[in-house]
Amino acid sequence: MPMPTTPVRCTSRSRSGFSLIELLIVIAILCVVYLNLIPILSEIKARSALRATRQQLLTAVAAARNAALQKGRLATLTLSSTGASVTVLNASTGTASTILGPLSFNAQYGTLLNALNSAPTTVTFDPRGLVTPATASISKYQISISQWADTVCWSGSGMLLRRGCQL
Repeated sequence: MPMPTTPVRCTSRSRSGFSLIELLIVIAILCVVYLNLIPILSEIKARSALRATRQQLLTAVAAARNAALQKGRLATLTLSSTGASVTVLNASTGTASTILGPLSFNAQYGTLLNALNSAPTTVTFDPRGLVTPATASISKYQISISQWADTVCWSGSGMLLRRGCQL
């Protein structure tokens, strides 16, 4: 007589997730990618801050020159290590009124402005839009953030120079 057979149950599991090893491998790969991106992202941020500060500084120079031309009065650009401002002297009252600023490069972008080679920190434009007193030297200013730097130059007459500070 044959033995009665009992049905055999298959206990196969269907996987419905990831194992701990797979998750740890993915996390390790993401950490390596992130650690490689940190220096690239900090460089992009620093270069962007330099460009923005440079543009604001050039805007301040243009605003001082234009204010002198439009108002027919002396306009003064005052530079500090952390920012800039533009004022125009009122001839009748002898007071200075602020046209632009104070711009704060350090607070806004984390950058610093340094005058190189004894460049003036106060630049005055006469009613013709020229720097007064005119000099033969080139004024150089360095914008810096951490290890990155950029240079802005203008001639003794107030003309902004291209990169490299060449006439």
